[in-house]
Amino acid sequence: MSLNVKYQYTHFIYPFVVEDKNYYSFLNSIISQDRDWTLCIHNYETDKESYDFFLPYMKRFLFPTLFWTSQYEKQFKTMSINKKVFNISKLSCVTFEYQLANIKTGSLSSGRQFGTINFDISSIQLIVFKGGICFLDIKTEIEEPEEFIDFNKLLDFNHTFRTLTPRGIGNLSKMAKIKAKNIDKIENIAIFIQSIISGYETKDIERIYYDKMFTYSYACVDDWKTEKDFDKMKNDFLKFQYVMSSKSSAIFNKNCKRLEESMYSRWQYSMFGFSKESGVVLVSDKEKYNITRMPYNYEKKYLYMLLLAFYQRIMLINFSQDLAKKDKSMARNLTNKFTKFTHFSWFSQITNSEHGMDIWENWMKAFKLKELFDEVHKEYLEYYDFVRSSGQERFNLVLMLTYIVNIAFSGTSLLTNIFNFREHWLAPVIFAMMVVAIASYPAYLISRWIKHKIENRVDNSI
Repeated sequence: MSLNVKYQYTHFIYPFVVEDKNYYSFLNSIISQDRDWTLCIHNYETDKESYDFFLPYMKRFLFPTLFWTSQYEKQFKTMSINKKVFNISKLSCVTFEYQLANIKTGSLSSGRQFGTINFDISSIQLIVFKGGICFLDIKTEIEEPEEFIDFNKLLDFNHTFRTLTPRGIGNLSKMAKIKAKNIDKIENIAIFIQSIISGYETKDIERIYYDKMFTYSYACVDDWKTEKDFDKMKNDFLKFQYVMSSKSSAIFNKNCKRLEESMYSRWQYSMFGFSKESGVVLVSDKEKYNITRMPYNYEKKYLYMLLLAFYQRIMLINFSQDLAKKDKSMARNLTNKFTKFTHFSWFSQITNSEHGMDIWENWMKAFKLKELFDEVHKEYLEYYDFVRSSGQERFNLVLMLTYIVNIAFSGTSLLTNIFNFREHWLAPVIFAMMVVAIASYPAYLISRWIKHKIENRVDNSI
């Protein structure tokens, strides 16, 4: 069935990781560009509904500037850049807005079927979590003179735009074929991203596994008029969910359980889709809520749930990478980080809204957060035991040396006294007993070490 889109927008989210040593200088680079970037100081009165959607501790974690007093806000604006950076670096999450003087228009080629697709970039935000997990969020809308947009055009736009990244393209010069035009300083999306992250983003590919932008898309269609209509458009919806082009001939298996589990619908005429590469919702204009409140809720309340889940996943993957190194020098730092993450960043309940909790649980399931946390927690406990046992072995070695020295001095003194007596036959006996005493403890430690090595070899062979 042919779909026509009445209203749509897509947030393209580029995740990247800033290492601890670069975190302060990265924040400084953003704050210094005060003509381009503005710190978002959340105001309770401007969006009370969205802030109250979250539980108090979640609100404080996601929007710490919301709790700034008007007096402190005035003080902050008069601070030096270094002091601003210092204060912001202590916050759990901060948001910066890019200054778009007007809505910026662009176009890109989608191929022969649709040719050029015109679009607007209506906002750009940078969300930075403490720990260096960052998300560049670019909101776009397809702009066409016609009232309705072919749904396939939305598929092709999302499929193409998400590749406009430094990682996805590799060679930025190739961007000329699909670059966005007439967008001032962001005339080339990949170069714009590169200008923000260059010199700060981690070079460790394993720490950030996304080569394309994450798509978070909303589409309201006018062709969905009955409950059974979704069955006809389900294959198109799954293409939408997995960011495939309209040209793809893929036909999804309707009986696939995992596909069913990745979708969620609480009300008629709306369907949410969740995956590691995208979050989408398809709604019908048959319901007034879908064209009045849903667009707002989806990019305000629900978007931050995605970012939180995304942040947790990247943090857990990075913990796993660090733990795999078995570097004893990182013990204290890793322990502090994981403890703080567990206490202040790992949330199971984030809102009192039942619908909100359903969406949050779907994101946890899509990113496999519970399984990942259990795996990392197990690795952490093994790592902790490894570090502790290594420390105990060093302590045992010190005790052993002290023990040997003490016995040696005591034995020497005893032998000296014995040789002064007539019973010289006691000297060899006492000397032999002293040697056995000295050798017994090292022999015990060596036997333990050999046993440990054998057990490890057996474990590795299984």
